[in-house]
Amino acid sequence: MGKSKDPFVHQLKIIGDISDILKTLEDKHKKGKKHTPGAMFRTIIEPNSSTLYIEGHQGKSPLNTGVRGCDFKFSKTNPDWVEASDAHGLSFSSTMDHAVGTMKFLGKFQKPGTKVTCAYWILENNPMLPCHMKFVVDPETPSHYLLVITKGMHISKLVAKLKLVAHRMTVMHDLKLEAYKNA
Repeated sequence: MGKSKDPFVHQLKIIGDISDILKTLEDKHKKGKKHTPGAMFRTIIEPNSSTLYIEGHQGKSPLNTGVRGCDFKFSKTNPDWVEASDAHGLSFSSTMDHAVGTMKFLGKFQKPGTKVTCAYWILENNPMLPCHMKFVVDPETPSHYLLVITKGMHISKLVAKLKLVAHRMTVMHDLKLEAYKNA
């Protein structure tokens, strides 16, 4: 048998279109005193949106109104209440290298033909985060951030905030990986 073909080699060409501005933002992030990222990236596994999931496409985690139980900390006594936590939130990448690595990693666990794509959000000078939300850097992986809530809230409020975040993100529709097992 011949060598297996790398399915990701030619799939990410569209990233070249925005790589210069993203590189500039990443450099500013590294040099900045605040260490706040200039852009954030999020992997999307279709048919999910950039911030919410569809029943049956959320993996093994339970789902409540489009929010995965593994992403946010739900109250043990009230399943419609989400508790504040710096250790629970939506995963984002602050560099393209981390984003591409995440796409490749998650793409390996999908059914053949599943589309895996990426969304980005330019944060420079005005992140416009909804109130009671913030980005927290992963202490083990500086290129990995969590979008967390800073105040407990009803699930309906969290969903509304996540929809606002999704509205500010741009999905790279032309950037799709065809996922298959053992890639």
